[in-house]
Amino acid sequence: MKKITASLFAVFLLFAGVQAQEINTAKLDSFFNALAANNRCMGSFAISQKGKIIYQRSMGYSSLEDNNKILATSNTLYRIGSMTKMFTATLIFQLIEEGKLSLDTKLYKYFPQMPNAAKITIGNLLNHTSGLMDYVNDTDNKAWITNPHTKTELLQTITGKKVHFEPGAKQLYCNSGYLLLSYILEDITGQPYSKLIKNRISNKIGLQHTFSSKANESEKAEARPYQRTISWNKIKDIYFPNIIGVGDMLSTPADMLTFINALVAGKLVKPESYNQMRLFKDQDEFGMGLTKVPFYGKIGIGHGGDTYGSHSVTFRFDDDVSFSSSINGANYPVNDISIAVLSIFYHRPFNIPDLKPIEIKSEDLDAHLGIYASKQMPLKITFTKQGTVLMAQATGQPEFPLETLTKDKFKFDADDILIEFNTEKKEMILKQSGKTTLFMRE
Repeated sequence: MKKITASLFAVFLLFAGVQAQEINTAKLDSFFNALAANNRCMGSFAISQKGKIIYQRSMGYSSLEDNNKILATSNTLYRIGSMTKMFTATLIFQLIEEGKLSLDTKLYKYFPQMPNAAKITIGNLLNHTSGLMDYVNDTDNKAWITNPHTKTELLQTITGKKVHFEPGAKQLYCNSGYLLLSYILEDITGQPYSKLIKNRISNKIGLQHTFSSKANESEKAEARPYQRTISWNKIKDIYFPNIIGVGDMLSTPADMLTFINALVAGKLVKPESYNQMRLFKDQDEFGMGLTKVPFYGKIGIGHGGDTYGSHSVTFRFDDDVSFSSSINGANYPVNDISIAVLSIFYHRPFNIPDLKPIEIKSEDLDAHLGIYASKQMPLKITFTKQGTVLMAQATGQPEFPLETLTKDKFKFDADDILIEFNTEKKEMILKQSGKTTLFMRE
Protein backbone atom coordinates (compact mmCIF):
# COMPACT_ATOMS: atom_id res chain seq x y z
CA MET A 1 0.00 0.00 0.00
CA LYS A 2 1.12 3.51 -0.70
CA LYS A 3 2.04 5.33 2.49
CA ILE A 4 -0.42 7.87 3.87
CA THR A 5 1.75 10.86 3.14
CA ALA A 6 2.49 12.70 -0.07
CA SER A 7 5.09 10.76 -2.04
CA LEU A 8 8.36 12.54 -2.85
CA PHE A 9 10.12 13.45 -6.04
CA ALA A 10 7.82 11.83 -8.66
CA VAL A 11 4.87 13.29 -10.54
CA PHE A 12 3.20 11.72 -13.60
CA LEU A 13 0.46 13.18 -15.80
CA LEU A 14 -1.83 11.72 -18.44
CA PHE A 15 -3.50 14.20 -20.73
CA ALA A 16 -5.82 14.17 -23.70
CA GLY A 17 -5.70 16.82 -26.39
CA VAL A 18 -6.11 17.99 -29.95
CA GLN A 19 -4.14 20.33 -32.12
CA ALA A 20 -3.49 23.64 -30.39
CA GLN A 21 -5.60 26.60 -31.44
CA GLU A 22 -5.63 30.17 -30.25
CA ILE A 23 -5.14 30.16 -26.48
CA ASN A 24 -8.25 30.84 -24.41
CA THR A 25 -6.69 33.13 -21.81
CA ALA A 26 -10.11 34.16 -20.44
CA LYS A 27 -10.98 30.57 -19.54
CA LEU A 28 -7.52 29.95 -18.06
CA ASP A 29 -7.92 33.08 -15.96
CA SER A 30 -11.39 31.94 -14.84
CA PHE A 31 -10.01 28.60 -13.69
CA PHE A 32 -7.16 30.18 -11.76
CA ASN A 33 -9.51 32.78 -10.30
CA ALA A 34 -11.72 29.98 -9.00
CA LEU A 35 -8.73 28.29 -7.37
CA ALA A 36 -7.55 31.53 -5.78
CA ALA A 37 -10.99 32.65 -4.57
CA ASN A 38 -11.51 29.36 -2.73
CA ASN A 39 -7.98 29.08 -1.28
CA ARG A 40 -7.24 25.97 -3.34
CA CYS A 41 -3.77 26.79 -4.59
CA MET A 42 -0.77 29.11 -4.32
CA GLY A 43 1.87 29.03 -7.04
CA SER A 44 2.98 30.06 -10.53
CA PHE A 45 2.30 28.67 -14.01
CA ALA A 46 3.61 29.23 -17.54
CA ILE A 47 3.02 27.96 -21.08
CA SER A 48 5.34 28.39 -24.05
CA GLN A 49 4.86 27.73 -27.74
CA LYS A 50 7.68 27.60 -30.25
CA GLY A 51 10.07 28.68 -27.51
CA LYS A 52 8.14 31.83 -26.49
CA ILE A 53 6.10 32.21 -23.31
CA ILE A 54 2.49 32.90 -24.26
CA TYR A 55 0.80 32.67 -20.85
CA GLN A 56 1.86 33.21 -17.22
CA ARG A 57 -0.14 33.32 -14.01
CA SER A 58 0.78 33.55 -10.33
CA MET A 59 -1.60 33.34 -7.40
CA GLY A 60 -1.46 33.47 -3.63
CA TYR A 61 1.63 34.28 -1.64
CA SER A 62 5.25 33.23 -1.61
CA SER A 63 5.32 34.16 2.08
CA LEU A 64 2.55 34.64 4.62
CA GLU A 65 4.76 35.51 7.57
CA ASP A 66 3.45 38.48 9.58
CA ASN A 67 6.62 40.43 8.94
CA ASN A 68 7.23 39.05 5.46
CA LYS A 69 3.91 38.78 3.58
CA ILE A 70 4.75 38.66 -0.13
CA LEU A 71 2.50 38.08 -3.13
CA ALA A 72 3.66 35.41 -5.58
CA THR A 73 4.97 36.71 -8.92
CA SER A 74 6.57 35.24 -12.03
CA ASN A 75 9.95 35.81 -10.32
CA THR A 76 9.08 33.86 -7.16
CA LEU A 77 11.57 31.04 -6.61
CA TYR A 78 10.13 27.59 -5.98
CA ARG A 79 11.71 24.34 -4.89
CA ILE A 80 11.39 22.14 -7.97
CA GLY A 81 12.06 18.81 -6.29
CA SER A 82 13.03 15.97 -8.60
CA MET A 83 13.07 18.23 -11.62
CA THR A 84 16.61 18.79 -10.31
CA LYS A 85 17.40 15.34 -11.72
CA MET A 86 17.11 16.71 -15.28
CA PHE A 87 19.96 19.09 -14.47
CA THR A 88 22.09 16.38 -12.87
CA ALA A 89 21.61 14.10 -15.86
CA THR A 90 22.46 16.95 -18.25
CA LEU A 91 25.74 17.57 -16.41
CA ILE A 92 26.58 13.85 -16.51
CA PHE A 93 26.06 13.70 -20.28
CA GLN A 94 28.21 16.80 -20.72
CA LEU A 95 31.06 14.96 -18.98
CA ILE A 96 30.40 11.88 -21.10
CA GLU A 97 30.71 14.03 -24.23
CA GLU A 98 34.02 15.36 -22.86
CA GLY A 99 35.33 11.81 -22.41
CA LYS A 100 35.53 12.06 -18.62
CA LEU A 101 32.92 9.41 -17.97
CA SER A 102 30.82 6.77 -19.72
CA LEU A 103 27.46 5.12 -19.16
CA ASP A 104 29.34 1.89 -18.47
CA THR A 105 31.62 3.37 -15.80
CA LYS A 106 31.18 1.36 -12.61
CA LEU A 107 30.12 2.93 -9.33
CA TYR A 108 33.04 1.07 -7.72
CA LYS A 109 35.45 3.65 -9.16
CA TYR A 110 34.00 6.36 -6.91
CA PHE A 111 32.14 4.56 -4.11
CA PRO A 112 33.53 1.03 -3.65
CA GLN A 113 31.74 0.75 -0.30
CA MET A 114 28.31 0.76 -1.95
CA PRO A 115 26.40 -2.53 -2.30
CA ASN A 116 26.92 -4.03 -5.78
CA ALA A 117 29.32 -1.18 -6.60
CA ALA A 118 31.26 -3.41 -9.03
CA LYS A 119 28.06 -4.14 -10.97
CA ILE A 120 26.20 -0.81 -10.89
CA THR A 121 26.95 1.54 -13.80
CA ILE A 122 26.41 5.26 -14.34
CA GLY A 123 23.61 4.24 -16.69
CA ASN A 124 21.93 2.26 -13.88
CA LEU A 125 22.06 5.31 -11.61
CA LEU A 126 20.58 7.53 -14.32
CA ASN A 127 17.61 5.32 -15.22
CA HIS A 128 16.76 4.02 -11.74
CA THR A 129 17.84 0.42 -12.34
CA SER A 130 20.61 0.27 -9.71
CA GLY A 131 18.54 -1.59 -7.11
CA LEU A 132 19.96 0.58 -4.32
CA MET A 133 17.75 1.57 -1.40
CA ASP A 134 16.18 5.02 -1.57
CA TYR A 135 17.64 7.15 1.21
CA VAL A 136 14.69 9.58 1.02
CA ASN A 137 11.70 7.24 0.74
CA ASP A 138 12.82 3.90 2.20
CA THR A 139 12.27 4.92 5.80
CA ASP A 140 9.31 5.09 8.15
CA ASN A 141 10.75 8.18 9.83
CA LYS A 142 9.78 10.92 7.39
CA ALA A 143 11.20 13.59 9.70
CA TRP A 144 14.72 12.19 9.21
CA ILE A 145 15.26 13.96 5.90
CA THR A 146 14.00 17.30 7.31
CA ASN A 147 17.01 17.55 9.62
CA PRO A 148 20.64 18.27 8.63
CA HIS A 149 22.94 15.33 7.90
CA THR A 150 26.57 15.13 6.84
CA LYS A 151 27.70 13.62 3.57
CA THR A 152 29.08 10.68 5.55
CA GLU A 153 25.75 10.10 7.25
CA LEU A 154 23.87 10.21 3.96
CA LEU A 155 26.24 7.73 2.35
CA GLN A 156 26.15 5.41 5.37
CA THR A 157 22.37 5.31 5.11
CA ILE A 158 22.66 3.89 1.59
CA THR A 159 25.47 1.44 2.37
CA GLY A 160 23.71 0.18 5.49
CA LYS A 161 20.62 -1.18 3.71
CA LYS A 162 20.05 -4.19 1.49
CA VAL A 163 19.54 -3.69 -2.23
CA HIS A 164 16.08 -4.16 -3.72
CA PHE A 165 17.32 -6.16 -6.72
CA GLU A 166 20.36 -6.82 -8.87
CA PRO A 167 21.46 -3.96 -11.19
CA GLY A 168 19.41 -3.83 -14.38
CA ALA A 169 16.85 -6.42 -13.22
CA LYS A 170 14.05 -3.86 -13.18
CA GLN A 171 13.32 -0.18 -12.66
CA LEU A 172 12.50 1.38 -9.30
CA TYR A 173 12.66 5.13 -8.63
CA CYS A 174 15.75 5.80 -6.52
CA ASN A 175 16.89 9.15 -5.14
CA SER A 176 20.12 7.55 -3.90
CA GLY A 177 21.36 7.15 -7.46
CA TYR A 178 21.17 10.88 -8.12
CA LEU A 179 22.83 11.77 -4.83
CA LEU A 180 25.77 9.59 -5.88
CA LEU A 181 25.77 11.15 -9.36
CA SER A 182 26.01 14.65 -7.86
CA TYR A 183 28.98 13.57 -5.75
CA ILE A 184 30.61 11.98 -8.81
CA LEU A 185 30.17 15.23 -10.74
CA GLU A 186 31.91 17.14 -7.98
CA ASP A 187 34.70 14.55 -7.76
CA ILE A 188 35.46 14.63 -11.50
CA THR A 189 35.29 18.42 -11.94
CA GLY A 190 36.62 19.54 -8.57
CA GLN A 191 33.74 22.03 -8.37
CA PRO A 192 30.67 22.13 -6.13
CA TYR A 193 27.37 21.20 -7.72
CA SER A 194 26.09 24.79 -7.46
CA LYS A 195 28.92 26.12 -9.62
CA LEU A 196 28.41 23.38 -12.18
CA ILE A 197 24.77 24.44 -12.51
CA LYS A 198 25.73 28.08 -12.82
CA ASN A 199 28.64 27.73 -15.24
CA ARG A 200 27.52 24.80 -17.38
CA ILE A 201 23.78 25.46 -17.58
CA SER A 202 22.41 28.75 -16.20
CA ASN A 203 25.02 31.05 -17.75
CA LYS A 204 24.93 29.08 -21.00
CA ILE A 205 21.21 29.55 -21.69
CA GLY A 206 20.41 32.64 -19.64
CA LEU A 207 18.62 31.26 -16.59
CA GLN A 208 18.26 34.26 -14.30
CA HIS A 209 16.36 32.60 -11.45
CA THR A 210 17.75 29.08 -11.12
CA PHE A 211 20.02 28.02 -8.27
CA SER A 212 21.26 24.98 -6.36
CA SER A 213 22.73 24.32 -2.94
CA LYS A 214 20.73 27.04 -1.19
CA ALA A 215 19.63 26.27 2.36
CA ASN A 216 15.94 26.37 3.21
CA GLU A 217 14.42 29.85 2.94
CA SER A 218 17.81 31.50 2.44
CA GLU A 219 16.49 33.55 -0.47
CA LYS A 220 14.05 36.44 0.01
CA ALA A 221 12.16 35.54 -3.16
CA GLU A 222 11.90 31.86 -2.18
CA ALA A 223 8.36 30.54 -1.72
CA ARG A 224 7.68 29.17 1.74
CA PRO A 225 5.79 25.85 1.98
CA TYR A 226 2.18 25.83 3.22
CA GLN A 227 -0.63 23.40 3.93
CA ARG A 228 -4.28 24.35 4.15
CA THR A 229 -6.47 23.59 7.18
CA ILE A 230 -8.64 26.44 8.46
CA SER A 231 -6.01 28.76 7.02
CA TRP A 232 -2.66 28.39 5.26
CA ASN A 233 -0.17 26.97 7.76
CA LYS A 234 3.56 26.80 7.22
CA ILE A 235 5.03 23.31 7.25
CA LYS A 236 8.52 21.91 7.70
CA ASP A 237 10.04 20.85 4.41
CA ILE A 238 12.97 18.62 3.56
CA TYR A 239 16.35 20.01 4.58
CA PHE A 240 17.53 20.75 1.07
CA PRO A 241 21.32 20.42 1.55
CA ASN A 242 20.51 16.71 2.14
CA ILE A 243 19.28 16.35 -1.45
CA ILE A 244 21.67 18.37 -3.61
CA GLY A 245 21.51 17.09 -7.17
CA VAL A 246 18.43 15.10 -6.20
CA GLY A 247 15.71 17.65 -5.51
CA ASP A 248 17.10 20.81 -3.96
CA MET A 249 17.00 23.37 -6.77
CA LEU A 250 15.20 26.71 -6.85
CA SER A 251 13.70 27.99 -10.09
CA THR A 252 10.68 29.58 -11.76
CA PRO A 253 8.25 28.11 -14.32
CA ALA A 254 9.61 30.51 -16.94
CA ASP A 255 13.20 29.39 -16.34
CA MET A 256 12.13 25.77 -16.46
CA LEU A 257 10.55 26.32 -19.87
CA THR A 258 13.79 27.91 -21.06
CA PHE A 259 15.69 24.88 -19.76
CA ILE A 260 13.52 22.16 -21.31
CA ASN A 261 13.33 23.97 -24.65
CA ALA A 262 17.11 24.48 -24.70
CA LEU A 263 17.70 20.82 -23.83
CA VAL A 264 15.51 19.65 -26.70
CA ALA A 265 17.14 22.17 -29.08
CA GLY A 266 20.63 20.78 -28.45
CA LYS A 267 21.94 23.84 -26.60
CA LEU A 268 23.08 21.87 -23.53
CA VAL A 269 23.99 18.43 -24.85
CA LYS A 270 24.34 16.88 -28.29
CA PRO A 271 21.28 15.34 -29.95
CA GLU A 272 22.62 11.83 -29.39
CA SER A 273 22.96 12.55 -25.66
CA TYR A 274 19.44 13.93 -25.50
CA ASN A 275 18.20 10.80 -27.26
CA GLN A 276 19.87 8.71 -24.56
CA MET A 277 18.24 10.81 -21.84
CA ARG A 278 14.80 10.18 -23.36
CA LEU A 279 15.36 6.48 -24.06
CA PHE A 280 12.49 4.48 -22.51
CA LYS A 281 12.73 0.71 -22.66
CA ASP A 282 9.49 -1.24 -23.01
CA GLN A 283 7.08 0.06 -20.36
CA ASP A 284 9.70 1.94 -18.35
CA GLU A 285 8.51 5.24 -16.89
CA PHE A 286 11.97 6.77 -16.65
CA GLY A 287 14.69 7.47 -19.12
CA MET A 288 18.07 8.83 -18.04
CA GLY A 289 16.97 11.98 -16.25
CA LEU A 290 13.68 12.43 -18.11
CA THR A 291 10.18 11.02 -17.78
CA LYS A 292 7.51 10.73 -20.44
CA VAL A 293 3.88 11.84 -20.74
CA PRO A 294 1.53 10.12 -23.23
CA PHE A 295 -0.56 12.71 -25.03
CA TYR A 296 -2.93 11.42 -27.72
CA GLY A 297 -0.29 9.63 -29.71
CA LYS A 298 2.34 12.22 -28.80
CA ILE A 299 4.93 12.00 -26.06
CA GLY A 300 5.74 14.85 -23.70
CA ILE A 301 9.21 14.86 -22.21
CA GLY A 302 10.29 16.38 -18.89
CA HIS A 303 10.01 15.68 -15.19
CA GLY A 304 7.96 16.39 -12.09
CA GLY A 305 9.00 16.98 -8.53
CA ASP A 306 7.44 16.98 -5.06
CA THR A 307 8.91 17.91 -1.72
CA TYR A 308 6.94 18.02 1.53
CA GLY A 309 5.87 21.55 0.64
CA SER A 310 6.19 22.04 -3.12
CA HIS A 311 4.82 20.47 -6.28
CA SER A 312 6.34 21.19 -9.69
CA VAL A 313 6.20 19.86 -13.21
CA THR A 314 7.70 20.73 -16.60
CA PHE A 315 7.00 18.92 -19.86
CA ARG A 316 7.52 19.68 -23.52
CA PHE A 317 5.25 18.08 -26.08
CA ASP A 318 6.07 17.21 -29.66
CA ASP A 319 4.01 20.09 -31.08
CA ASP A 320 6.52 22.51 -29.50
CA VAL A 321 4.23 23.36 -26.58
CA SER A 322 5.72 23.36 -23.08
CA PHE A 323 4.01 23.68 -19.72
CA SER A 324 5.51 24.35 -16.30
CA SER A 325 4.06 24.88 -12.85
CA SER A 326 5.32 25.28 -9.30
CA ILE A 327 3.01 25.19 -6.29
CA ASN A 328 3.84 26.04 -2.67
CA GLY A 329 0.33 25.58 -1.30
CA ALA A 330 -2.02 22.86 -2.55
CA ASN A 331 -5.62 22.40 -1.46
CA TYR A 332 -6.65 20.83 -4.76
CA PRO A 333 -5.18 17.86 -6.70
CA VAL A 334 -2.07 19.23 -8.39
CA ASN A 335 -2.39 16.75 -11.24
CA ASP A 336 -5.94 17.95 -11.87
CA ILE A 337 -4.65 21.51 -12.17
CA SER A 338 -2.25 20.47 -14.92
CA ILE A 339 -4.96 18.50 -16.69
CA ALA A 340 -7.30 21.51 -16.50
CA VAL A 341 -4.72 23.93 -17.90
CA LEU A 342 -3.81 21.72 -20.83
CA SER A 343 -7.44 20.81 -21.49
CA ILE A 344 -8.26 24.51 -21.76
CA PHE A 345 -5.20 25.19 -23.89
CA TYR A 346 -6.02 22.38 -26.33
CA HIS A 347 -9.73 23.28 -26.35
CA ARG A 348 -10.82 20.01 -24.76
CA PRO A 349 -14.22 19.95 -23.00
CA PHE A 350 -13.72 21.35 -19.53
CA ASN A 351 -16.04 23.02 -17.05
CA ILE A 352 -14.75 25.31 -14.32
CA PRO A 353 -15.42 23.31 -11.13
CA ASP A 354 -17.51 24.53 -8.20
CA LEU A 355 -14.84 24.79 -5.51
CA LYS A 356 -16.90 26.19 -2.66
CA PRO A 357 -16.25 24.14 0.50
CA ILE A 358 -18.90 21.88 2.03
CA GLU A 359 -20.36 23.48 5.15
CA ILE A 360 -20.01 21.40 8.31
CA LYS A 361 -20.10 22.16 12.03
CA SER A 362 -17.19 21.44 14.34
CA GLU A 363 -19.33 19.17 16.53
CA ASP A 364 -20.18 17.04 13.49
CA LEU A 365 -16.59 15.79 13.54
CA ASP A 366 -16.59 14.64 17.18
CA ALA A 367 -17.95 11.18 16.38
CA HIS A 368 -14.89 10.46 14.22
CA LEU A 369 -12.15 11.54 16.62
CA GLY A 370 -9.80 8.97 18.10
CA ILE A 371 -7.27 6.30 17.18
CA TYR A 372 -8.06 3.68 14.55
CA ALA A 373 -6.14 0.43 14.00
CA SER A 374 -6.27 -2.24 11.29
CA LYS A 375 -5.55 -5.95 11.27
CA GLN A 376 -4.54 -5.61 7.63
CA MET A 377 -1.49 -3.45 8.29
CA PRO A 378 0.73 -2.38 11.22
CA LEU A 379 -0.43 1.21 11.07
CA LYS A 380 -2.61 3.36 13.28
CA ILE A 381 -4.33 6.58 12.26
CA THR A 382 -5.26 9.29 14.75
CA PHE A 383 -8.06 11.71 13.90
CA THR A 384 -8.28 15.14 15.53
CA LYS A 385 -9.90 18.38 14.47
CA GLN A 386 -8.97 22.00 13.92
CA GLY A 387 -12.21 23.94 13.95
CA THR A 388 -14.28 22.44 11.13
CA VAL A 389 -11.37 20.53 9.56
CA LEU A 390 -10.75 16.85 10.29
CA MET A 391 -7.04 16.08 10.67
CA ALA A 392 -5.39 12.68 10.17
CA GLN A 393 -1.99 11.42 11.26
CA ALA A 394 -0.61 7.96 10.52
CA THR A 395 2.02 6.35 12.72
CA GLY A 396 5.37 8.12 12.31
CA GLN A 397 4.08 10.50 9.63
CA PRO A 398 3.10 14.19 9.48
CA GLU A 399 -0.44 15.30 10.19
CA PHE A 400 -2.54 16.30 7.18
CA PRO A 401 -6.00 17.88 6.67
CA LEU A 402 -8.95 16.08 5.10
CA GLU A 403 -11.46 17.71 2.80
CA THR A 404 -15.10 17.19 3.77
CA LEU A 405 -17.39 15.49 1.25
CA THR A 406 -20.21 14.64 3.70
CA LYS A 407 -20.43 14.35 7.49
CA ASP A 408 -19.01 10.83 7.25
CA LYS A 409 -16.89 10.95 4.10
CA PHE A 410 -13.57 12.77 3.60
CA LYS A 411 -10.71 12.84 1.11
CA PHE A 412 -7.06 13.79 0.72
CA ASP A 413 -6.45 14.32 -2.98
CA ALA A 414 -2.68 14.73 -2.74
CA ASP A 415 -2.34 11.03 -1.96
CA ASP A 416 -5.53 9.64 -3.53
CA ILE A 417 -7.14 8.88 -0.16
CA LEU A 418 -10.86 8.47 0.50
CA ILE A 419 -12.03 7.89 4.08
CA GLU A 420 -15.53 6.85 5.13
CA PHE A 421 -16.71 6.41 8.73
CA ASN A 422 -19.43 4.15 10.12
CA THR A 423 -19.97 5.60 13.58
CA GLU A 424 -22.44 2.90 14.68
CA LYS A 425 -19.92 0.12 14.02
CA LYS A 426 -16.95 2.29 15.10
CA GLU A 427 -15.36 1.54 11.74
CA MET A 428 -13.36 3.55 9.26
CA ILE A 429 -12.73 2.43 5.68
CA LEU A 430 -9.71 3.81 3.87
CA LYS A 431 -9.57 3.59 0.09
CA GLN A 432 -6.32 4.41 -1.68
CA SER A 433 -5.03 3.59 -5.16
CA GLY A 434 -7.68 0.91 -5.68
CA LYS A 435 -7.14 -0.79 -2.30
CA THR A 436 -9.57 -0.86 0.61
CA THR A 437 -8.50 -1.20 4.26
CA LEU A 438 -10.77 -1.57 7.29
CA PHE A 439 -9.87 0.21 10.54
CA MET A 440 -11.57 -0.08 13.93
CA ARG A 441 -11.61 2.64 16.58
CA GLU A 442 -9.71 1.64 19.72
